[in-house]
Amino acid sequence: MNKSIETEISYLQGKISEVTYDSDRFKIMIGEDGSFWGGSFDDDGINKFMQCKTLYDTLIDLDWKIKVSFQESIKYTYSDPVQKEFSIIKTDTEEEKLSYYYIENALFRTLTLWDILAQLYRINYDINVPKDRVYHKKIFNPRNIHNEKFKKKAIEINNYFEQDDNTDIVGEWKGNYAFVNSLRNKMTHRNSPNVSVMSDFDLNFKNHPSYQLKRIVEDYAVVSKYIREILYIVEKDFIDSL
Repeated sequence: MNKSIETEISYLQGKISEVTYDSDRFKIMIGEDGSFWGGSFDDDGINKFMQCKTLYDTLIDLDWKIKVSFQESIKYTYSDPVQKEFSIIKTDTEEEKLSYYYIENALFRTLTLWDILAQLYRINYDINVPKDRVYHKKIFNPRNIHNEKFKKKAIEINNYFEQDDNTDIVGEWKGNYAFVNSLRNKMTHRNSPNVSVMSDFDLNFKNHPSYQLKRIVEDYAVVSKYIREILYIVEKDFIDSL
């Protein structure tokens, strides 16, 4: 394995390892009388806390699956067949197929993290939107009246959504969210972006798996950072309310 490939793998592994979750966080402590940290389950603050705990448990499960997908995709992406035999026209190797398979798994679940982030904001800031109508692009749209309590953060996140694409830089690329979201939309509404085609239906040339992997891993690191921030706020607000 040459030095540049080792550097790429090390970078990706470093980004992935930045994201950790403590399974004991949001631990439930119930007294013999059924009280919860000095309150009852009818209290609004505790109801919020329990909703966030439910999301947190889901988050831990989801993050484990994302990490498994990343590790498997790294293994196949940087295998000799994919590194030496890749063609933008056709897919010949089993390793390449497996690489795209695990990349797609990670992609869909990473985009789910953005919806979990929006749900956490909905709960903590009492946003009057049904939980099954929460869309992260709307929650963090600065023109949305629902985010008046976190307008500065909404602007910051929305700016990330709308970054101009720039991969000609060292370190984290720009426009990762837009790229990942577009890739998901292609998978959902058109042909696979990992199949090169030239027809009246679509014109598409696939990206190398390593290109997709870097963009998804970096987007994963960003959304996970925002999730850590709101989890801290949720805990602090709950403790302050006791």
